[in-house]
Amino acid sequence: MNIVNVIRRVHLGTAFLKCIAVLLSYFFGSYVTGHFHEESEVIGAMLACTSAIVVLQDNDLKNSLHNAWLRVLGTFIGAFIAWMYLLFYSFSVMGMVVAVFVLEIICMLLKVPDNGKMATITLAVVLLISKEYPGLPPWENGLLRFSEAAVGAGIGIFMVWTEFVFQRIWKRIKVSNKRV
Repeated sequence: MNIVNVIRRVHLGTAFLKCIAVLLSYFFGSYVTGHFHEESEVIGAMLACTSAIVVLQDNDLKNSLHNAWLRVLGTFIGAFIAWMYLLFYSFSVMGMVVAVFVLEIICMLLKVPDNGKMATITLAVVLLISKEYPGLPPWENGLLRFSEAAVGAGIGIFMVWTEFVFQRIWKRIKVSNKRV
């Protein structure tokens, strides 16, 4: 293996932007959640960071927008189904399994890509958080999880866009230097 080829795989700018995305997601996610439910602010930070990372899987702006859309859509569906479940029942493992089954069928009927894996993750998170914090109203729990996902997705999109802009500027600089 050629060491130069290995070094070319390293994109410091991409790594730096991902670090910034995680940092911003951590602060904004914990702030949003902590403002309404201080006990779960770390969970808010974690979910915002997760959303940003999901969006940043591709350095391509179009794919990142698609990933962000799926993340936000899935989070909305999962939070909504969890909220509906928690309106009538308290957490139980069997109830969670039934809710996942219903959610999967709904995602299949709506043709949600990947059968709504983000929806399933959100559903499980909302239900498990309701078990840990039974005093947290179901609507607030679902709304917080949706907000955290939206914050992280938005930050992820902003960072991909920033990288896109920097790459265009860098290409222009390279072209203008070749002309000189």
